[in-house]
Amino acid sequence: MAVESATLVQRTADLTRDQLMSIAVARGCRHYAPWVPAGVAVVDEPEIPHEVLGAALLRGSADAATFQAIRCGAMVLSDLGNSVELIAEACRQFGVAHRAAHIARLGMLADNHPEYWQGLLRVLPFSSSEESYLPGLSRLVSESRFIAPGRSPVRTWLRTHYGR
Repeated sequence: MAVESATLVQRTADLTRDQLMSIAVARGCRHYAPWVPAGVAVVDEPEIPHEVLGAALLRGSADAATFQAIRCGAMVLSDLGNSVELIAEACRQFGVAHRAAHIARLGMLADNHPEYWQGLLRVLPFSSSEESYLPGLSRLVSESRFIAPGRSPVRTWLRTHYGR
């Protein structure tokens, strides 16, 4: 599996951010469809593991396009059917384990599946670098509007439900 995983990681690394975003949109990240440029086909590539796609979206320099890709990557990595071990391995290979750990720590705070995030944090190295640049909680959840005085909005963690 390690050789196969390394090959898939390299193949995924060769894709552009626009191609990665289009695959993510095809897999259920419709929230991020506006960031796929016109002319880029929204088509899934099912041979790319969901976990590898999510990790690949976390790459990039500290700019606005990377910020949006990280938000989309967080949605992909949040899929409860993911293998946390495969996420950790892909994140190590892409050099983005610190970004995945940041997302996992936020997931522990706001998602109603903290056990998923605990499992991911157990297999990721601890890091706190870049946290000032990375998306905060409000960028990884959808929040309903207030419906009546005294009622709080309902917060939902954004995730895909990709059927493999």
